[in-house]
Amino acid sequence: MTLDIGTEVFVGAPLGAGADRLNRAFVAAVHGGKAVIRTDVGAGAWHRGLAGRRLLEDHFRALLPAKRGSDGQDLFAVLCRAQTEDGERFSDEDVIAHMIFVLMAAHDTSTNTVAMMMYLLARHPEWQERLRQESRALGTARPDYDELERLQSLDLVMRETLRMYAPVGILFRQTIADTAIQGFHLPSGTVMGVGLYSTMRMEPWWRDPDRFDPERFADGRREDLSHRYAWVPFGGHAHKCIGLHFAGIEVKELMHQILLRFSWTVPLGYEPPLGYGTGPNPTDGLPVRLRSLSPR
Repeated sequence: MTLDIGTEVFVGAPLGAGADRLNRAFVAAVHGGKAVIRTDVGAGAWHRGLAGRRLLEDHFRALLPAKRGSDGQDLFAVLCRAQTEDGERFSDEDVIAHMIFVLMAAHDTSTNTVAMMMYLLARHPEWQERLRQESRALGTARPDYDELERLQSLDLVMRETLRMYAPVGILFRQTIADTAIQGFHLPSGTVMGVGLYSTMRMEPWWRDPDRFDPERFADGRREDLSHRYAWVPFGGHAHKCIGLHFAGIEVKELMHQILLRFSWTVPLGYEPPLGYGTGPNPTDGLPVRLRSLSPR
């Protein structure tokens, strides 16, 4: 569903009959990045990742001619038309690479966030009911942007979910000058992995960091202000994710709909076994029992 939404927003058209195949290609491409052996030996994560990437490239390449001649306002068409003052334009390969990355980022991370919000709200039914009452009080099943901003408890839970289960668990950066961090010398050009998942579960920046506590983001506490980079699920500074507002709107809209239509539980004492794609995600399908609610 999130891939469908991202495609309609950024490509300007639904995926159609090939959606499941393309979704599997996106998953394979993401998981290929975790491969230890990065040689195509005809099997394994790297081989599947390369195959998925080729399928995605072929998909967007087939759409390019129509997009090059389009006056559409979707991102795909805009990238095809964009040019500098000197007349330089993105090559076909540039556009294809941008679209693959945008759609990968636009659906994989949102999916993980919604999944882990569902899990946490199942484990904490008092918060689930608090959010449901807030959504009902809003008085509309199709809120606009300003109405979404009134769902303050939902915002707290989303922020806490992003802190506990950062959908992008590691960011990679490169030093641009010789520097030192905590007494360790890092020469210019050093590639560094910044562990968002781990640092957002660390004291002293977070109090009792492994406990689900959305109120830590409420006015009067604001633990996220303990350090400039204490809460960084979207990264920070010049490379902060440009999709953070889209992601926030999408996740809140989806959760608002689910809260109005269902209540849900997970088995007593259940904790999801976590695998790793772009970030932590449940490897067992996340067993959730849904119960349909009577419309009000």
